[in-house]
Amino acid sequence: MTLDARPAVILWVMLLFVSGGVIANMTVTTDLTALLPRSADPTQELLVAQLRDGVAGRLILIALEGASPEALAEASHKVAHSLRESKLFTSVNNGNPANFMVERDVLMRHRYLLSSAVAPGHFSAPALRAALERQLQLLGSPAGAVMKAALPTDPTGELAHILSEFTAGEQPPVLHGVWFSRDEARAQLVAETRAPGFDLDRQGQAVHTIRTAFTSSGLPESSRLLMSGPGVFAVESRATIQRDSWRLSLVAGVIVTALLFSVYRTWSPLVLSLLPVLTGLLVGVATVQLVFGFVHGITLGFGATLIGEAIDYPAYVLTQIMAGEPLRQTVSRVWPTLKIAVMTTVFGAFTMLFSSMTGLSQLGVLTVVGVFVAGMVTRWILPALAPQTMRTVPHQILPSNVTSWSASIGKAGPIVWILVIVAVLILIVRHQDLWDDDLANLSPISPSAKVTDEQLRKDLGAPDVRYLLVINGAGQEEVLQRSESAALLLRRLIDDELLTGFDLPSLYMPSEEMQRQRRAALPPPAVLTASLSHALEGLPFRTGLFEPFLQDVEQARTGELMDIVNLQQSAFSLKVRALLLGSGGRWTGLAPLRGIESASALADRIAREAAPGVTFLDLKAEAGRLVSGYRNQSLRLTALGVLAMTAVLWWGLRDVRLVGRVLLPPFIAVLFVMTLLTLIGERLSLFHVVSLLLVLGVGLNYALFFNRPFADEDEQRRTWLSLTVCILATLSAFGALAFSRTPVLHAIGLTVGLGALVSFVVAAILGRPRVAT
Repeated sequence: MTLDARPAVILWVMLLFVSGGVIANMTVTTDLTALLPRSADPTQELLVAQLRDGVAGRLILIALEGASPEALAEASHKVAHSLRESKLFTSVNNGNPANFMVERDVLMRHRYLLSSAVAPGHFSAPALRAALERQLQLLGSPAGAVMKAALPTDPTGELAHILSEFTAGEQPPVLHGVWFSRDEARAQLVAETRAPGFDLDRQGQAVHTIRTAFTSSGLPESSRLLMSGPGVFAVESRATIQRDSWRLSLVAGVIVTALLFSVYRTWSPLVLSLLPVLTGLLVGVATVQLVFGFVHGITLGFGATLIGEAIDYPAYVLTQIMAGEPLRQTVSRVWPTLKIAVMTTVFGAFTMLFSSMTGLSQLGVLTVVGVFVAGMVTRWILPALAPQTMRTVPHQILPSNVTSWSASIGKAGPIVWILVIVAVLILIVRHQDLWDDDLANLSPISPSAKVTDEQLRKDLGAPDVRYLLVINGAGQEEVLQRSESAALLLRRLIDDELLTGFDLPSLYMPSEEMQRQRRAALPPPAVLTASLSHALEGLPFRTGLFEPFLQDVEQARTGELMDIVNLQQSAFSLKVRALLLGSGGRWTGLAPLRGIESASALADRIAREAAPGVTFLDLKAEAGRLVSGYRNQSLRLTALGVLAMTAVLWWGLRDVRLVGRVLLPPFIAVLFVMTLLTLIGERLSLFHVVSLLLVLGVGLNYALFFNRPFADEDEQRRTWLSLTVCILATLSAFGALAFSRTPVLHAIGLTVGLGALVSFVVAAILGRPRVAT
């Protein structure tokens, strides 16, 4: 190492230590919503909030199967008890009403303010007479024992009325005291976690607790536990993403290392070739952590792509060494072309930093920093650490007649142009199948898991994660009043069979205006006593039986209005907080809908009949609109990246015709890759767009070296060797990603792998190597 090189090496070592310290304390997340935009319009903000922490996102649907109905029912009771004892869930419902004593007490205490049946005339003598006669009929039914206990305090049946509104629509059948599927093959439960959907550590604890409770339920080994819901999916996605990210990065590293060793046949150049990519990866990931405060698992998986790109730089140098030539001299000879290759990739990816999508911004930071650092390490650190003379000449893996190949494949130019015309025609015909705006397709959840979720959701009547009624207002009171108006509309829609059920914040906490109206409908003690006496004439109820009823009505008539504080210690408190959002001058109420047969018909009815401030929201459609908007933004940023690449090429080459020859192969490769992906049924997502930008960067590198001036046939042969090693390394890294079960990583791997291969072939065909002057 020379004295001149020591400052660069010291700076490099310090950078490694600092980056290592950052990575040792980095935060890794696998929450897919963390990749979504940082800012959006109010509807999109609501969408992102619901994807992360919506009321439906806290639900875990549970099913037990593979045993007799009696055994499954007993296991359902045991599992429900274990989950409640864990304190990880705000509610666990298996259809057994005995498990809701706290919630029952809250409803009984505030029943006259909660019941929509309370209205003028509800406590008149005729109305009370009809209610008492219904109670007599129920006393003779199988539910008579339960009704007898509640009769003295609630002869008008307000509690039953409230519960019927809470469970409006289709409910699971009850067998042996718990919910079952309609074919009686599965006992079913619904658990609502205390943790929000994005808190994957606590969601993971909840999932583990459910599995443990099932194992301890006493069911035979042949039985099965089924779970579904956003939290379950998120936990499974995290495991898949983490497993894929680390495994594929390791596989890519091992394959590339083995490839390089087969070329160099000695450890010295192999270790040197790994330094730039490892340094770039370390510094790039540390920079992402510093800029964003966290690193997404997909960004770590993207590190495999950095391996495929940055490993090219030392390969371009080490394969160009002439016998007895110091590495410093080789770097100086190759650097003019390599410098342009590095800077085109850096400036091309730089535009991703301006994306509103956090995911794309992270990938941009990793690429810009990682590639730049890898290029600088290749330029300054490798010559400083290498021996004065590299003893080993790279192993010749190419045939001796490779230079004659160059002239032969150049004759295939017309075929390339014919294929270009065919590709353009295919894309014109298939343009409607080109883009995929479904956010759900970014998730690694299997199709079978999605089918299970749909079946359990249908059997349980759980709210659909997709459809919501959104109620906006200037304040909490206005939103609750509009929620009460919406309830009337939703009940009509149930009667018209457009949906089977809904949830509303006003069901659990009516507006103050509605509470005052219901309280005003409660008669004074003398009036109520007289009406009750008339209603009891001729009925077999003992005198004084309904004294608790009279006392409760008077207490409600003269007491305070209820608010969310009155719901504490019950599951209703979290329910209201999840369905009623906002503060200050912007409040939103949410009504999850279930059992929707025709979303378009439902949306049309709501648009025509709903009050102002009430709108129907299809989260999937809105997510598609969001993704489409940011895909278009990404395309604009990609266009700016191409302009930046072109500017760098002009700065480095200063020859318009040469710039055109270098740009043409990667653009043709992008066209061919889009066509191939369309033909094999792959629809392009945002991350395909990012991948195509990488294809441009890799393709420009190949085109630069295929059009590089060479002094003699030996140098041309070494250039072919360099490019062959680079394409094999790129295919190894990106090929590993193509086998990922995470759609984002699969898209990047398949797109860049195909693009690199096509870029190499097209650049070789259209390249025009020049003789150095």
